[in-house]
Formats: sequence, C-alpha cells, structure tokens
Amino acid sequence: MGNEVTFSLSYEQLTRVAEERIRECELDSHGAKYISESGKATAILGFWYELAINGAPLNNYEQTKTLIDADQQRLRKLIWPETDKQ
Repeated sequence: MGNEVTFSLSYEQLTRVAEERIRECELDSHGAKYISESGKATAILGFWYELAINGAPLNNYEQTKTLIDADQQRLRKLIWPETDKQ
C-alpha cells in the first residue's frame, strides 16, 4: 500500500457490476443456502453503497445522493422483493 494507485470507474459501471453480482446470488434457494446467498448479496449492496457515496462529487452531492438512494432501493428489491409488498 506504499504506492497509491488510482483508477476510474463510472457510477453506471459500478452499479451495473453490483447488480450483476447480486443477480448471480441464488436468492431463490432455501435454508442455510439462502442465508449464505442473501448475506453475500447484502455485502455486495453495502460495499456498492459505500463506494458510491464516497465517490459522489461534493459540488453536486445532494442530487447524486438522491440518485444513489433510489438505486439502493432498486437493488434492495432484488434481494428482498417482499419488502415492496404491503
């Protein structure tokens, strides 16, 4: 970690990769497998959120945070679709 390396990844790319990885989780399984897969999907969502928030531009933060929050809700529904049913 002595040499700092920077790279560029757009918000759209970051979100697309996170969505693909969440969809790869076997969230239709049952029992221990479901617990494991939903835990993995939750970790992906959490990591995506941290990267998105920390990468948000400060000059347009509130508008970007609104977009991030909307995408977070959309991605959450991939993991927990029943939370939309009321």
